[in-house]
Amino acid sequence: MNVTQALSISALVLAAGQVAVASLSFGAALSYPAPQRPGGSAAADFNGDAFIDIATATDNPDKISLFFGAGDGTFGAAINVPTGAGTGPDSLAAGDFDADGDMDLAVALKGTNTVRILLNNGAGAFAAGPSAPTGTEPVGLIAADLDADGDLDLATANRAANSLSIIRNDGAALSSTTVSAGNDPRGVAAGDWDADADLDLVVTNHDDRTITLYTNTGGGVYAAGATLSVGAGVRPSGVAAGDVTGDGRADIVVGVSDPSFLAVFANTGAGFSGPSNYSTGGANTDRPVLADFDLDGDLDAVINNQDSATIAAMENTGAGAFVLAQLVAVGATPEAAAIGDFDGNAMPDWAAGNRDADTISVSLNANVPPCPADFNGDGVVDTLDFLAFLNAFNAGDPAADVDGNGVLNTIDFLLFLNIFNTPC
Repeated sequence: MNVTQALSISALVLAAGQVAVASLSFGAALSYPAPQRPGGSAAADFNGDAFIDIATATDNPDKISLFFGAGDGTFGAAINVPTGAGTGPDSLAAGDFDADGDMDLAVALKGTNTVRILLNNGAGAFAAGPSAPTGTEPVGLIAADLDADGDLDLATANRAANSLSIIRNDGAALSSTTVSAGNDPRGVAAGDWDADADLDLVVTNHDDRTITLYTNTGGGVYAAGATLSVGAGVRPSGVAAGDVTGDGRADIVVGVSDPSFLAVFANTGAGFSGPSNYSTGGANTDRPVLADFDLDGDLDAVINNQDSATIAAMENTGAGAFVLAQLVAVGATPEAAAIGDFDGNAMPDWAAGNRDADTISVSLNANVPPCPADFNGDGVVDTLDFLAFLNAFNAGDPAADVDGNGVLNTIDFLLFLNIFNTPC
C-alpha cells in the first residue's frame, strides 16, 4: 500500500463515522542499533519508495542518521549524513522546504546556534541547503507556514538565550528574527489561538514554570502575549498544540516533570483554562506528540519519560481528558517520538531515539484498523455497506469522497468498488 492509498483509506474510515478500534495499544518496542546518542527524530518518506523512514540526530561525529523503512514496520541499518564538526544537531523537522515534491529535513544545530535545511535529491540523499542564525543553544524546533506565503517556516526555542527565533523561508533562503522568552525555554508549538487564520506560537519556560503565548500579528511577526503557570514546583519541557477538546479550537498540551504529568490548557475562545493534569506513569516527562492513534476522532498523545526509559501512550477519552493507556519499555533516556505509519496499515505508529542506549525504538500500533469497506460501521461488510456508500455518493455526502480531493466523481465510486471487493 502506498502513502496515497493509506491516506485515502484512513480518510474513508474517519469520514464514514465508523466505530473506533479498541483502547490505545502498541506492540513491544523493537530496537535498532544507532550511532552515539540519538536525539531528535522525524518520520517521512525520504527516499520516494512510498514507505515511511526515520531520521535521527546522532553524535560523534555530528550527523543525521537515516533508517529507511521496508514498509512492513522494519528498518535498514543507519545511513549517515554529516552536519559538520561541532554543529551539535538536536531537534529535527521534516517537510518540503524547497517545494520540489520530496521531503527535506530541518535541523537545529545547537553547537553553532543555527538552523539548517538539508535538501533531498528525491532518493534520500541530502545536501546542505540554506541556514539562518538562532539564539544560543536551539533545542526545540517546529516547521509550519508562519507567514502564510505557502512555504514552510521554522521556529526554535533557544535554551541558553532565553529567546524564541522565527525563521522565515522564502523558498530559496532563510531569514530570522528573535524575541524574548522566559528562563530556559525548551519547547515550541504552533496553533491558531485567536481564530484569525494565522499561526500563533507557544513556548515552555522550564525554569520559570510557565508557558508564554505569542500572537502572530501578520506575516509571521510575533508579539508576546499571556504567560500561564503550569504550577508551583514543576517544570515544563516539550509542548504540542491541537484540538484535544473537540470544540474546533487549538489547545495546548505540555510535558511537565517534578512530578511528571501531561498538562492540558483548554482554549476557551477567550483565553485558556487549566491546566488539567494527567499522570504519565514515569519520571522526567519530556515532549508530547499528538495523533489519533485509535481512530476515534480525537487526538491522543505519546510522551517520553526520560528517566524511566518508557514511552507513555495517553488516550484521550473525550473533551481533552487523558488516561494512561500503556507504558512501553524502550532504551535508556528516550527522546521525543516521531509518528508515522511504518507498516502501511493506515494506523499511526511511533519511533524514538534512546540517547543513552545508542538505539532507536519502534513500536507498531497493535490495533487492527477498521475495515474501510464497512461503510456503515456495523462490523460486517455486506450489501448494506455498498448501498450506504451509493446513497452517500448520490447525495453528495463528503463521506463518499474516497480519494479525499474534495470532489465527488467516478474515481471515488471506482475506488470504493475496489475497496469493497478486496477482503479485509
